[in-house]
Amino acid sequence: MVDAPITEVSGVCIVDGWVLIIGDAKPILAAAAWTPDLTADWTTIDVSALPGAPKGVGQFEAVEYVSGTVAAVLCEDPPLLIAVDVAAREVVGHWDLKVDLKGLRKKWKKDPNSRGEGLVFGPDRVFIVKEKKPAAIIEFGPPGAESTGMPEPGTWEPFAGGELHAIRHRILDFDDVSDATVVDGAVWLLSDQERLLVDVAEGKSYRLPKHIAKPEGVARTPDGRWLIAEDNKSGKRSLHLVEDDELRPR
Repeated sequence: MVDAPITEVSGVCIVDGWVLIIGDAKPILAAAAWTPDLTADWTTIDVSALPGAPKGVGQFEAVEYVSGTVAAVLCEDPPLLIAVDVAAREVVGHWDLKVDLKGLRKKWKKDPNSRGEGLVFGPDRVFIVKEKKPAAIIEFGPPGAESTGMPEPGTWEPFAGGELHAIRHRILDFDDVSDATVVDGAVWLLSDQERLLVDVAEGKSYRLPKHIAKPEGVARTPDGRWLIAEDNKSGKRSLHLVEDDELRPR
């Protein structure tokens, strides 16, 4: 267990030798070089204060690598996707998330704390995981785009314009979903209430170690472990490195 430099950690990703984390208490993105014991120094960035930042930034729930030095941050309320150049320290794009799908529109608007909790990129699509009421995977794309299938990991090229529109959704058979990540081309989900890691393609679930109180973020480490981020008020002992053999089949 390792301390995080921010409180209430809600999302994490690891790519190209870097670890990125965000929290839902303040609009802060933290970055550090990857080391197997997570002891590198952290740099923190107030996204709301960066050039190009939209108004009302807050309640970050997920972070994912885009390309180069750019990462995407998912803001739950208001529902936004924000592209941050971590090296240049500027916002290079942001998109309002629009949901007008039958059976989901009212539920998306009703509870601002049950919107996006995780994201993965498809082929020119963004797949956002809705937390609960209901838990779902929602495919977003440019206005007028058609579905490419769900979920299909791939790459996403940010485009000009300020909106991403929901194209299709899939209800999940879980009480809640807290984050999502891609491992070897497969989507994995993290459930806080059910304390599970779920391989979506294989339909297999694994129970988390009991000492992780409130799991909110997940990523696969370069050395083949799981980094599980715990949401707590202090940030202390909130980053957990978990071996595969510590997980138990459901």
